[in-house]
Amino acid sequence: MAAAFLLTVLAMTGVVAGVLVGESQKLSCYLAAAGGGLLFGISLFWLVPEIAAASGWFPASSLTLAAFLALAWVDRAFMHHRRASGRIILKPILTAVAVHSFLDGWSIRAIESLRMASLTAPLGLALHKIPEGVAIGWICRQSLGSAAKAAGVGIAAELVTLIGALVEPNASASGSAAFGTWWTSAVISVVSGSFLFFGAHAILPNLRRAGVVLVFVATLLAVATIGLVKSGST
Repeated sequence: MAAAFLLTVLAMTGVVAGVLVGESQKLSCYLAAAGGGLLFGISLFWLVPEIAAASGWFPASSLTLAAFLALAWVDRAFMHHRRASGRIILKPILTAVAVHSFLDGWSIRAIESLRMASLTAPLGLALHKIPEGVAIGWICRQSLGSAAKAAGVGIAAELVTLIGALVEPNASASGSAAFGTWWTSAVISVVSGSFLFFGAHAILPNLRRAGVVLVFVATLLAVATIGLVKSGST
């Protein structure tokens, strides 16, 4: 729970920074790329093999892909096309942020039992939450005008992270009792798919920025190398 609380604090700090000083595109891009590379690598080289060891490669890959596509649909439905008549449509954006925040909190609790992922995933999520908070704070300020209202709305969306973290243990216990190891595989697949989504979300808008892509690839390769060494030693 401590990791989820820290993530929430970082995101709320980002929201306040976004409200007060605006969106820092350059810093946000590099932070997001580093976090995206970590999460992408954790998903592909740590979580998917973990699921496959328990349930097989087809369920591991198909469930992860399904979770990724579901989040991509949510993002496209709520985050893109966010302007109408020159005004930012705030409610759909905040809905998408709340969904993402819930998954962040859920994910951080769900992988506590996985040694390496439980140590590195919080770093990847933190690097993702900070620029997300800055962007949301800036968007809320542009839409609402009032700094106080913008900060309050943005912080409320990020606080959903704690709800996800609080709900996960009881939900997982009930699911495991009903479905056994398949429940754990399904939950980790959702986490894996969400990490893939956050990684792709961080890098796709910045493919023309060589430095940002380099940061993403470097962190991805570092995680991949650790994952391959880990699998070779077991």
